[in-house]
Amino acid sequence: MSEKIFMTGIPGYIGKWLVDRLINKAPGAEFTFLIQEKLRRAAESFVQQTNEKYPGFADRARLIPGDISQPALGLSENQYDELADEITHVWHLAAIYDLSVPAAVVYRVNVLGTANILDFCEACQKLLRLDYVSTCYVSGQRKGLILERELDEGQTFKNHYEATKCWAEMEVRRRQRLIPSLIHRPAVVVGDSQSGETDKYDGPYFLLSLLEKIPLQLRMVNVGSGHAEFNIVPVDFLTDAMAELWTLDEALGHTVHLADPAPRTSREIITEMSKLMGMGGVLGTIPPWMIEQALDVKLIREIFKIPHNTIVYLNHDAQHDTSNQRKFLSRSGLRCPDFFSYLPRLIEYRKNHPKKAFLDNRTI
Repeated sequence: MSEKIFMTGIPGYIGKWLVDRLINKAPGAEFTFLIQEKLRRAAESFVQQTNEKYPGFADRARLIPGDISQPALGLSENQYDELADEITHVWHLAAIYDLSVPAAVVYRVNVLGTANILDFCEACQKLLRLDYVSTCYVSGQRKGLILERELDEGQTFKNHYEATKCWAEMEVRRRQRLIPSLIHRPAVVVGDSQSGETDKYDGPYFLLSLLEKIPLQLRMVNVGSGHAEFNIVPVDFLTDAMAELWTLDEALGHTVHLADPAPRTSREIITEMSKLMGMGGVLGTIPPWMIEQALDVKLIREIFKIPHNTIVYLNHDAQHDTSNQRKFLSRSGLRCPDFFSYLPRLIEYRKNHPKKAFLDNRTI
């Protein structure tokens, strides 16, 4: 029986890379992508580009407009029933991760949307598994070692994104007895470790944006103590690992941190970035509260192009355990590369592609 895959989150960044990996794992798989109608052109372009690399893919891929935040995913009764009769695998990637989006909107998409996907999974008579993409940061404000099996530990959260992804993952876990599922928890995702290619500039790229605004004769200052780990993974490792885990029945029922087992600290990262950009090492330290207050000023945010609510991640002292990652990926030989081994390629790619138009202008 050929795999019939239902996926949300296309034409999103991670989703596009993941489809490429899944095609290699299951060359005959058929794909149904639930998309937002306003993103149809981008989704059609993705299918066309993928078909050029894998001839015949377009014949096995279909785009269905819908809305995960609506009952029955915004589909007609006939559409919903037909899909439920044939789908064997579900990938749920769609989510709002923009930290500035109002709480009600984030809740509707991330929590209610996941619940609606779970309802769909329960309706699928031939379902073999659900792969749900969560985030390492469901741990919220917790510090110290975060285990993969842990979730609700009474933690508070830094933003609506963390809170809603935690609540959504709680619902996935609650229904695992009915729905065979694997929970993927990525860390901060950057571009391809080989080419530097990426669709978006956020996370560590905000630091590069900051460095570009500082005169070369000045050394960069560190934000906070600098001892906290900043966990980063390249998109190629992430999606290779996700696709490999998808083939492992023994991974069902588990949660996997797709994080760097040996992450660099924020001080190390800022120092290395400034050196690669010809600025020398870190000279001193600025308290994070001072940076956050400065970034509350709209003009300063516009000049440096850094959202004020991202600085906290450079100083949050948490370590994400990767025991399940090592356990399930050991036979494949997949290992997360050291951030400094590919950082020069990220910087070079951004230098050659200063603007990315992917979905930067989308609206909610």
